Amino acid sequence: MHHVPAPSLYQAPPAAVVPTYQAPAPQSTYLPHQSTAPQTAPRSNPYQKSTTPMKNHAPVVREDPGMRISDIASLNPYSGGRWTIKARVTSRSPVKNWTNARGQGKLCSVDLLDAKGGEIRATLFNDAVDAFYDRLIPNGIFYFSGGKIKMANRKFSAINNDYEVTFDTSSDIIAAPDDHAIQAVSYNFKPIASIEALPAESTIDLIGIVKHVGPCTELTSKAGKQLQKRDFTMVDDTLAEIKVTVWSERATDPACDSWTNQVLAIKGCRISDYSGRTIGTFSSTSFVTNPPLPEAARLLSWYSAGGASTSTKSLSGGGSGVGGGMGPFDQRSNIADIKEKRLGYGQKPDYITVKGTVSFIKHDAGVWYQACVKCQKKVVPDAAQNFNCEKCQTVYASCENRYILSMVIQDTSGSTWTSCFNDQGKIVMLGKSADELAELKDTNMGLFEGSFKAAQFRPYLFRMRCKAEPLNDEVRVKAQIVNLEPLNYVTESAELLDAIEKFA
Repeated sequence: MHHVPAPSLYQAPPAAVVPTYQAPAPQSTYLPHQSTAPQTAPRSNPYQKSTTPMKNHAPVVREDPGMRISDIASLNPYSGGRWTIKARVTSRSPVKNWTNARGQGKLCSVDLLDAKGGEIRATLFNDAVDAFYDRLIPNGIFYFSGGKIKMANRKFSAINNDYEVTFDTSSDIIAAPDDHAIQAVSYNFKPIASIEALPAESTIDLIGIVKHVGPCTELTSKAGKQLQKRDFTMVDDTLAEIKVTVWSERATDPACDSWTNQVLAIKGCRISDYSGRTIGTFSSTSFVTNPPLPEAARLLSWYSAGGASTSTKSLSGGGSGVGGGMGPFDQRSNIADIKEKRLGYGQKPDYITVKGTVSFIKHDAGVWYQACVKCQKKVVPDAAQNFNCEKCQTVYASCENRYILSMVIQDTSGSTWTSCFNDQGKIVMLGKSADELAELKDTNMGLFEGSFKAAQFRPYLFRMRCKAEPLNDEVRVKAQIVNLEPLNYVTESAELLDAIEKFA
């Protein structure tokens, strides 16, 4: 008997065509996986219907009723390789080329979303980039199989998933028919005021009114690379504002200049504790202005009804809100509050602002650490006087000294030990870098000691993070300075006069 082979799962029927994408009706709440905001590309407005059909160079496979489709949420390193997911590409990064001691190569990443709202980041390297990159256009829907699941590096991913997947040239990535059950984007918005209590490095979605857009500036990285940067401020009806930073092509995009007084929805950004609380972005972060979402309508109504002139609390250093990034004047604390109010013993850290003075800086040892010039993580010197960075897997001929200061600050209520890192340390040390102090220690101990004496007994506003941590079989509250500003006597006097008038 002549055997007739079964049709291949991935064999395209002759008449298959890619359907034109139709945007699903937008809907969103402050709950995850309930907002729908069609997006055709990271730079365009996904709520505008495309005037041309979606193009895809790959054949389209009609879904076999017997095909077993796995949910993204079910994938883990123990899933094996016999799974298939059907997902929409919500974001695609540019191709990045890299070079290190082991050679060179290239990579890219795409973010995937399935019908159940599950999201995962997929990464492709070298030959897989050549095989699949042009095919994986944003908003396209594909069948994916033959990938390797591993733990995600959350530092570089805007996706809320503990795992990520890697595809190579042996993987199958085949175009699928459009499926309106798969949203174009899923938001999980966080109110700006809540960000102060969220852990640093958390990935969130954000929506607010753009209050101010700064100019595009250029700076040089420690590796000598020219970088473009732009900061803007967002505010919402929780009466809080925060600074957002964008980089590279996004920073140079003239469209940013038109964002002022518009609603902006940001998908996949990260909370940073640099200079208080700020928002950082990834290359895969997406931005949509004036999306047709209930949150956007509510914010516009609030802003036009007087919200634009309402005083707000800035979570970021250097912000324009009340307190200059240190919080409102009437919400300040004193050092005694740390013990009396048992700050830091909750599930999340407590943040307070105090006006105090640096009374002592420990400098017999441990004033700085030797850091990688690229990633700023600690390096290990070797016998050849080179410096090995385990994170970058690279050996460097030099390193950078970065502050890790321990000091005592005091106010009228008491004193406490606290610590700060490089950016705040430079302010405390009156602009001297850790490299400069290291050189003084080797060449002139008198000037080295004098640098610490000169830095003491100067008044500042301190923004501190308080969190109870175990230490030597007991629990102690660790107070860390996340932002500080030299006391501005003019501003402080105005705040005091205003407080006297309010409480008179």
